[in-house]
Amino acid sequence: MKRTSGWTVVRIFLDWWRDDGVRRKDACRPVRQGQSGAGMRKLLMGLAGCLMAVAPAMAEESEIIKWKDVGDWRVASDTTMEGSCFITSVFEGGVSLRLGFYPKGSDAPLYMSFASDDWKSLEVGKDYDLTFRFDKNDPWSAAATAAGDESGKFLFVNITDAEFLSGFVRKRSLAIAFEDRLVAHLSLRGTGAAAEELMKCQRAVDEIIADEGRKSKEKKSDPFNAPSEKRSGRDPFSL
Repeated sequence: MKRTSGWTVVRIFLDWWRDDGVRRKDACRPVRQGQSGAGMRKLLMGLAGCLMAVAPAMAEESEIIKWKDVGDWRVASDTTMEGSCFITSVFEGGVSLRLGFYPKGSDAPLYMSFASDDWKSLEVGKDYDLTFRFDKNDPWSAAATAAGDESGKFLFVNITDAEFLSGFVRKRSLAIAFEDRLVAHLSLRGTGAAAEELMKCQRAVDEIIADEGRKSKEKKSDPFNAPSEKRSGRDPFSL
């Protein structure tokens, strides 16, 4: 079966990054270094400067609005993150992965989080140096931050590199390791189609937010839509 091109989601990534004028000087950017003898590619998915007050947690079901299921992936909107959309799936062994947009105006455009009920030793707020390998390509390295509480903990990284994102939607598997120990080996089957729906979901959310903003602006500029306590009893338009 033909896989969906990853360049469409990368284009959305770049569009988001250019939004609101120019790039912020304090925005988190990947730090790339030359290849080592082992061919390691280094990627810092800026966590120290980009950590948000509300981490991309596994929200309650009541806070999630389903958009669509695409194969093994669910596309949904998280109301705790201003309606931002994400894709998520649960894999063999109980590891769950979620990739989604941050709200507009955040320092990083996207995040990826992953969790397992077995990872009880995670220390909230601590960084864990992980490696990410797509198929048999050279690995990326990143510091993942632990978040959550006693009811459930997870790790997340902020994504600021289009090449990493392209690998996620174009490759077939993702291996995550910590201190040379395999943490998870996940199938990326269907990520291309899921990413397409992710973008449709986010566009729909952006349109709703923009429409509400326009309505709010129109209401403020309408002199006949003043609060009732400010209306004159002699004004025939004051209902």
